[in-house]
Amino acid sequence: MTQNPANTTVQEDSPKVIFDHALAKKLVKVLSVHFTNGFRVDSPIELMRFRRFEFEDFGKNIIASDNDLVRCISRCGTLFEGKIYVVSPQTKIRIRELVEKYFVSGAKIIFYSEFYSKNESWLFNSSVISKEMLKEMVLHLFPTLSFRSTYFGHIPIGTISSVLESEILRVWGDDMLLTYVQLAERLQYIPLKRIENVLSQNNDFIWNCEKTYSHISKIVITREELDAIRETVRLECNANDYISVTDLPLGEIEERNYKLSESARYNAVFHICLADKYDKKDRIIIRKGKTLDTLKIMKSHCRKVDKCSLGDLMNREKELTGNVTHRSLEAGYAVLVRVNRDTFVADKYVDFDTKTIDEAITRNVTKDYLPLKAFTTFAIFPHCGRAWNLFLLESFCRRFSNKFRFEAQCVNSRNAGTIIRKSCCMSYTEIMADAIAKSEIVLESALVGKYLFETGFTGKSTNKKIGEVIEKAKALREREGNL
Repeated sequence: MTQNPANTTVQEDSPKVIFDHALAKKLVKVLSVHFTNGFRVDSPIELMRFRRFEFEDFGKNIIASDNDLVRCISRCGTLFEGKIYVVSPQTKIRIRELVEKYFVSGAKIIFYSEFYSKNESWLFNSSVISKEMLKEMVLHLFPTLSFRSTYFGHIPIGTISSVLESEILRVWGDDMLLTYVQLAERLQYIPLKRIENVLSQNNDFIWNCEKTYSHISKIVITREELDAIRETVRLECNANDYISVTDLPLGEIEERNYKLSESARYNAVFHICLADKYDKKDRIIIRKGKTLDTLKIMKSHCRKVDKCSLGDLMNREKELTGNVTHRSLEAGYAVLVRVNRDTFVADKYVDFDTKTIDEAITRNVTKDYLPLKAFTTFAIFPHCGRAWNLFLLESFCRRFSNKFRFEAQCVNSRNAGTIIRKSCCMSYTEIMADAIAKSEIVLESALVGKYLFETGFTGKSTNKKIGEVIEKAKALREREGNL
């Protein structure tokens, strides 16, 4: 009578077992029924369980040493991370068929992760438990293919980016525009994130709108249009150092490529016609190697106008560069005269009597400086063709005064800043500290910030300079106390 294997000791000198079809069939059945999560080859406990299941299923055990039995078990399945899994021939055939069918369509690469995720339900149920195990299997199923850490296939020479670009163009077809998702549907075994990265990082793909791209090969530009664009850019950059994309002569390009958004058309034209010799910063085109100077560009624009609003300046900056910054206001003050909150005019529309105006300011600025907001009346100021106000006074002190200058922490529309005698050598931080030292304000951040804001030195009650101002004011008070 055959004994239960739990009570049987198998000698290591037992005769070697012959591995044949009958034995393999028996071992596979035990593995398939009782070790669906794999059989750990280096576990004595696992081997005891195997002998017990074998006895329960067949009523007897294989007379073989532990080493020989493990060797036979290993030949019945796929070894992965120390475990033997029984993967049926049908499963391997299905994997092979899916891979070959995909490559027959013209595809070059398959990412393990994407192949596994798209087929996970049946792969996992067939004991292919992970993409790593799948990788081990395809290594043996397709010995003639090339393999990388994350993908395999008929891999041409080049970077993964160039390979993916080739794959994307292969399936693009005649469409002018495609989304990430549409491309992912056509490239079944390439991860969506990989497609996104190629589209966003390769300038040959033109962003049209959210998650939607075109390709420069889909843009139709005639030789005549290309030559006209290049000549216009050459002349403008020679004259002004830059040109805005909005000033390019597009001819019929817009109508011919009507499916593209405005920004996509401009980007396409730039990359096709100009990218070899020029750089594009937002909407500004400059020669390669040149530095974009937004302030210079805005000043150039201001010199061409007689009158404009602050909104006009901001819109022009956005039209030129795609953004709105303080450069609009800075350029307006540097070139034009601000006659009220919303309006700038050319110098010829204001008649400043510089000497008389400086005398009027002197009556108010009795020491080195005075905040702009301290001017509450302009009764003694001479007529200049415009009604006096704080904006006009600031403009005068910025550009026309012989005795005074104007400073602020930044250009603003809040009338925040200070009129300072040109003979005064203090920095703006030192001026604020001097004002605080001479006040009776307790040197605490909140109180000092509030004081500077309310008196007009700053445009807001909190700023990065408060700590430095307090330290300098403290030192000034201590020095005064020691005198």
